[in-house]
Amino acid sequence: MKKRELILNSASKKFKDKGFANTTISTIAKDANIGKGTIYEYFSSKEDLLMHCCIGNCHAVEARIDSLVSTLDEANSNPVKIIYTTLHTVLSEFFAKGVEDNRLFYELSLLIATNPEVKTIVSKEFRVKLAHWQSLALADYQRGLDEGYFRKINKPNDLACFIVATIDGLIWQMQWADEEELKTRPKRMASMYLTLIMNEPDRLEDLIK
Repeated sequence: MKKRELILNSASKKFKDKGFANTTISTIAKDANIGKGTIYEYFSSKEDLLMHCCIGNCHAVEARIDSLVSTLDEANSNPVKIIYTTLHTVLSEFFAKGVEDNRLFYELSLLIATNPEVKTIVSKEFRVKLAHWQSLALADYQRGLDEGYFRKINKPNDLACFIVATIDGLIWQMQWADEEELKTRPKRMASMYLTLIMNEPDRLEDLIK
């Protein structure tokens, strides 16, 4: 494993177990079995390290989705099935990780609330991510519209913004949700979104088989 990945893995583990405030660079270095100075060769600060831990998590989910969508495209799946499977996978991935594994993002939200400089950097990084996710959602909707599956929406950019914000909200709410309810939530939420935009929502079950 490369040193950068080793550092991120150790930092993620410590931030989740002890929290950002109670974790030191020395502790991360010890866990990774490297020198403290080595960490600063890759990351400028503990704040920078936390941000890249969160970005790394996002990259991992994106890679999973890209692989999934490529497989569906190769199978000539319809746009309805692609969107359903993508939404179901994203929510299932995050829900399966549990509250502790998603603590990184909670710690980052606390940090930016009290640190304007970090907020500026994080905002810039995640604006790029949000724009990317929204562009993917918009492309999926447009494909379904072109093929006659979806109804015309006057402001499709707002639709893309809506679904990305909804996913963020669902992930945030999971810390208070009932565990049994979480098991069915990915399916229910993916189905609900498609029901709202489909020309013929009664066909949903047949199209996602």
